Amino acid sequence: MMPENGKTVALIDPLWIGHHPMYFSQFTASFLRAGARVIGLCPEPEAAMRDLLQTVDADTAAILTRRVHFHQLPTGSRSFFRGRFEGDPARTFSRWKQAAEILAQAEAASGLHADLVFFPYLDSYLRFLPIPAIPGILLNRPWSGLYLRNHHHGESPSLKKSLRLLAKGDALIRSNLCRGIGVLDERFIPAMEKSGVRVTAYPDVTQADLPAEPFPLALEIQRKAAGRKIIGIIGLERRKGFLTLLRTAELAREAGLPYYFVCAGTIHLPQFTKAEQAEIHALVEGVAAGKIHNIHFDPAAGRIPNEADYNSLFRAFDIVWAAYESFEGSSGTLSKAAVFEIPSLATAGECVGNRVETYRLGLTIPEGNAAQALAAIPHLAALTARDGKPLSPRFADYREHHSLERLDRILGELLESL
Repeated sequence: MMPENGKTVALIDPLWIGHHPMYFSQFTASFLRAGARVIGLCPEPEAAMRDLLQTVDADTAAILTRRVHFHQLPTGSRSFFRGRFEGDPARTFSRWKQAAEILAQAEAASGLHADLVFFPYLDSYLRFLPIPAIPGILLNRPWSGLYLRNHHHGESPSLKKSLRLLAKGDALIRSNLCRGIGVLDERFIPAMEKSGVRVTAYPDVTQADLPAEPFPLALEIQRKAAGRKIIGIIGLERRKGFLTLLRTAELAREAGLPYYFVCAGTIHLPQFTKAEQAEIHALVEGVAAGKIHNIHFDPAAGRIPNEADYNSLFRAFDIVWAAYESFEGSSGTLSKAAVFEIPSLATAGECVGNRVETYRLGLTIPEGNAAQALAAIPHLAALTARDGKPLSPRFADYREHHSLERLDRILGELLESL
């Protein structure tokens, strides 16, 4: 049975895409294990409760109605700045205002009062709003959150950096009610702490649950691979190096190599140029016509329904594609790869590449280089470095550093600081 300490946390996230549902469930469960009650504001409260029930043990599930209250928060709209979710001056302020208003409604409905507000994706509440007084005016209670896009702190001092800090809204973190923030990419903590804010490196935690029966797509892919090494990606975004994976598969096909490439999950075609979209459509037609036999790609498949099925498919991979492009941050892909002890192919540099090299989780290549990606695959399949020596991945160390236990300790200390 989980302890109770009489404190209540309001968990607020206006997004319900990608890994947001998983993070929401993880933070809820972790705060519960720390003894708190939780008011959760999110776009899909019923889905959040279903996810939570799959995350906690049976004894905790039996008392969730007493410890947890989920309430609907409208989905955050995209900014007019490049269509991102991180906001603009008007939208960021309105998100704080809306969060405060709906939290008041949720408190009235549940009979609870939040002692702490936590934002699993703080970025949506910072952009273009460098006014530290806002949280005090609108929420008037301690708050904290996880800040993901903090890489501008790694830039050298300059007028451009100062303006970027202003635009990113980092000054808001100096609110006297802020109880510190978390980051997934630990490289810039010293620079961030110069402003007097306590910054903690959070683990990039993942779930390892598997379904009672293998996900049908995982079985289908293993059948189609027919013994070939499977190189897989889930989530077909430009930043994940999707196009480079396709070009690597083409090189493997031309060379007659026994590799099978899996492209699973959703794809948002407008993020690609017209020429790139034509390339993708040609691939789809080639697969449908039976001309391309080393790729699984179904652009109509959509999002994998839940984390357990995601894991079932992920575990079918022999090599994980983590060759991100124009992406600086942490990735839960490495956490899953460490859980299932699968080597990763990553882009050198930035957070993902540095971790792959530090923990020997796989091999790195220059960004967007299909030829070097192809050359790395036989080494990864044999778990060897390029010199032929054993790779000796530190999967256990990575799992420990990015574990639920570490997250529980961090959030428990946050509650104790109130």
